[in-house]
Amino acid sequence: MHINATSFKNNLGRYIEACMKTPVIVEKSGRPSAVLISYDEFEKLSQYEDIYWSMLASRAEKGGYLGVKETANRLQKYAKRAGININDDETTGHHKTG
Repeated sequence: MHINATSFKNNLGRYIEACMKTPVIVEKSGRPSAVLISYDEFEKLSQYEDIYWSMLASRAEKGGYLGVKETANRLQKYAKRAGININDDETTGHHKTG
C-alpha cells in the first residue's frame, strides 16, 4: 500500500490497522520516505538482523582478524571513496575528520 504523508497524518489509525496485514509505504513529494510495519514484523526483522551479524562475526573469527594498521588503511580507503577526509595524528593515535 502506498500513501502520501498528508493522508498518513490524517488517517493514522486506519494505517496502523492496515500495516497489520501489509507494509504501508508513506510517500513524501511522490517518493517513498518511510514504511509502517506491524510490531511482530519489526521483531522478526530484528531477529534476522541479529542472526546476520552473528553469522558475520562467526565468519570473521574463522577467517582471522585484520591488524590495526590494515583496518585503518581500509577505513581510510573507504572514507576517501565516500569523500570523507581522515587525517591520522600518529603521535596520539587519534583520527581527525575534516
